[in-house]
Amino acid sequence: MKNKYLTFLVISIILPMILVSCEDTNQKAAVVANQQVPSGNNDIKEEVEKINQELEKLVLAGNYNAILPYYTDDIIICSAFHPEIKGKDAIKDIYDKNEKSRLKHHSFSGTIKDIWECENLVYERGVFGTSLSSKDSPKPSAYYGSYFTIWEKSNDGSLKIKYVIWNLDFNPYK
Repeated sequence: MKNKYLTFLVISIILPMILVSCEDTNQKAAVVANQQVPSGNNDIKEEVEKINQELEKLVLAGNYNAILPYYTDDIIICSAFHPEIKGKDAIKDIYDKNEKSRLKHHSFSGTIKDIWECENLVYERGVFGTSLSSKDSPKPSAYYGSYFTIWEKSNDGSLKIKYVIWNLDFNPYK
């Protein structure tokens, strides 16, 4: 039961953790006319990394509601063990539950494996690792996995998170 509760907490807050990225060791690419071509422009990667650093600070501080402005209104989060979460209101409800459960992040590291853009969307694929605890599970538990995030360029030029899908690279129920 304890593992299921902690897994739910991980799933409900994994989005902000996923967004924290450290380094892109691969060459970025832009999608043009359904062909991948080298980008040579680091602006989009730098912008995503800057946002991810801000999100990391908010997550580690437990300030979940300050993360909401980084999402589109129609944000969708999909995970391996729970139904998809749709919209800022549903995410806010989960963040409120996280605060009540005294969810604490002890660490997080992420690595962008690929990042590219097409029209007004930016696609980010990477891996992550994190450890966290709560009042019901005071001993930190570690998790790691893979993610894919779609960022949308707003009319004002800023980036907002539109879609995230992630999975753990192990079965937490075993």
